[in-house]
Amino acid sequence: MKHPFLPKRLNLIFARKRCNAMRWFRGELPDSSFERLRTAIHNSSIKTRLMIGLIPPVLIILIVTGYLTYFISSKFIHSAIERSSQLQVMALKHEIEYFLDHCRQDLSNLAKGNLSEDALRRFLSLNKLTGGSDYLGIAFISQKTADHLIYMAKDGYIAQIPPAMISEIKPIPLIYYEKVKQLTPDQVWLSPITELEFPFPEPDNPNQKLIRKVINMATPCCMSGGATGYLIVMVDVLNLRNILSLYNSSQSPIWAFERTAEERYFYLFDLDGWILFQSEPVEKPHADLSSHLARTGFTGILGRQGQESAFLPDSIFGNYWKMVEDIRESRNSVLMLTTHKPNYYDRDYFLAYAPVRFKSSDQAKPQVVAGVAYMDISRLTMAAGFKHMDTMFLVTIVAALVVAGLIYLLGGIITRPIVKLAQAVKDLSQQPVLEAIHVPHFGREIKGLQQAINTMIATLNRQLEEIRQKDRKIRSAILKEQAPLDRAITVAEPEEGGDRVPSIVGYGARIEKLKSEILKAAQADADVLIIGETGTGKQLAAEAIHNLSARRGKAFISINCGALDENLLLDTLFGHVKGAFTEAKTDRKGAFMEADRGTLFLDEIQVASPRVQQAMLRAIAVRKVKPLGSDRETDVEVRLIVATNVDLKGLIDKGLFREDLYFRLKVITVHTPPLREQKENIPVLSQHFLGMQERLTGKAAKGLSKGALSMLMRYDWPGNVRELQNCITRAVVMAEGQLIQADDIHLDVEDAD
Repeated sequence: MKHPFLPKRLNLIFARKRCNAMRWFRGELPDSSFERLRTAIHNSSIKTRLMIGLIPPVLIILIVTGYLTYFISSKFIHSAIERSSQLQVMALKHEIEYFLDHCRQDLSNLAKGNLSEDALRRFLSLNKLTGGSDYLGIAFISQKTADHLIYMAKDGYIAQIPPAMISEIKPIPLIYYEKVKQLTPDQVWLSPITELEFPFPEPDNPNQKLIRKVINMATPCCMSGGATGYLIVMVDVLNLRNILSLYNSSQSPIWAFERTAEERYFYLFDLDGWILFQSEPVEKPHADLSSHLARTGFTGILGRQGQESAFLPDSIFGNYWKMVEDIRESRNSVLMLTTHKPNYYDRDYFLAYAPVRFKSSDQAKPQVVAGVAYMDISRLTMAAGFKHMDTMFLVTIVAALVVAGLIYLLGGIITRPIVKLAQAVKDLSQQPVLEAIHVPHFGREIKGLQQAINTMIATLNRQLEEIRQKDRKIRSAILKEQAPLDRAITVAEPEEGGDRVPSIVGYGARIEKLKSEILKAAQADADVLIIGETGTGKQLAAEAIHNLSARRGKAFISINCGALDENLLLDTLFGHVKGAFTEAKTDRKGAFMEADRGTLFLDEIQVASPRVQQAMLRAIAVRKVKPLGSDRETDVEVRLIVATNVDLKGLIDKGLFREDLYFRLKVITVHTPPLREQKENIPVLSQHFLGMQERLTGKAAKGLSKGALSMLMRYDWPGNVRELQNCITRAVVMAEGQLIQADDIHLDVEDAD
């Protein structure tokens, strides 16, 4: 067989191969041993071996054929079940309509006759005996007088409700007058389902009260004495429910054959979509109304006044509300849906429904008052499917075994080398260096594929090495370029004239917070505690507070407490008078007196000895100092700013620092942030320090390369801004050109670069 879309040469190749294969199967080839088979398979091309895999379409054809036949048969089965469901619901609909019409006729006939008290009692007692409906009660409501007659029946006993107890009936029948007064004598009004509570006095239980779900029918009438009013007949809803139960049982008038034990049920719903009640087992005629089966799978509102079992599904259930809409339009139909109830395995079920009509008189047009639905779940489709599957299984089992054997044997032989080769290629990702692949193989295609992969690996290795070399050169050249420090500043600079603390270099949230604290501290003439690590600019912060305060024209005295011993620090702070000690040749003012009306800055306050702390506490508390050797105290008016780079609270806990002195000093607190928490300011600080060196040396400023700036940005700067300044100064001195390279930057950690 020639393929019209293939070249002539390919057709000749396919024909030759088919011919050789047929000769081999017939044993016409000289060597047909197992060795010959293995050699032929190993040496054949991958295309030849893949041709053998075309056998599976045979199985696909069988499966598709089976599915199509099952699909067609299931359609006919579904159609049959739909018709059966529709027959059930239509029969029930007619039975309910007949029951309601029969009740209407009974009421109309009674109203047209000679009405009296005996006539009402006989209506209840004889109607059941003559095969009529079993009514719960009959009532005559007088229009103009209070001569109402109400009779109720229970288990064959008929009781008249005394006039004094009529008001105990809920709802009282008198409320129906507005509904009935517009009717003609031959018309009957039908009420919705109502919960009726009424007294039912019996000889042994005169105070008995009963509750029933009823449907009321009312019509105008005239008593034999001439009294006008309306006649009400009360129908127990259980009578309607029992009709549903009857048609859902084997006692149904249209029952024809035994069915499987699926749970099928009828339910009645009103035009507002409320499910009122469902069918129950026929052997339980007095069971309470319920809707538990009908509401399964729905969410919505359960219960309403007088109808605890009524259920209104949510509007999201489109199929249900489509059914309600069809009933309102007086249409009957069948829906096939998929249930998700437990133990139903997603089988199809059929929802048949029909409208229930009621006519107010013989001549009136029937009006839809409710809808009845039938839920039919059947195993017929599933059983037919199983039988069909059994048949198809017998037909396809042999072909499936043959095809599976061929796929297993030949597929393994064909794909094993490819799988090994693929695994070898996948393992390359785990190797630091791409190496050539060497996998044992058979067949020209695998060999060619392996050679192609190895060629590609060699090419990739060569190209990767070239890329790495170029990348190193490019990176080295980029790092040696000058870093644009202005563009490297990632925070917004303040507007010109807007920086009120120019001595603090930097921008960003942390620096702005520091400047804000300095400005607030400068405005208040109170002592200040500056907390910050070494090199974070505590001295600059103190000077800024002084220069921005009202004391800026007065003295600013700075003392480093850590550089002086105890006696020298006391002498420096408080001074001495001539002759106070051997070397005291003249009077000396202490720092407190020298800073009078100005600012005194004490750095590293944490190293002050207990004696110094005691003296300072006294001087701060009373603002008076007594020089060494003097008997007279001198008033001083000085603002004190102290700084520390340690946690004073920790020293207080260890007993190394006075708590009362701490709280004397801690009036206003300013925190200087470490450089590692504001690395965005490294470019602007570097630019500032380079400018300082330009002013000091009088030479053109040097620039930073990108590599040098990258090193500065990666370093954590334990010495903070002071360490950065020293680093920049050292780099400016050591750099030979006008550009500071990464090699000119010397940091304490080797991994900073």
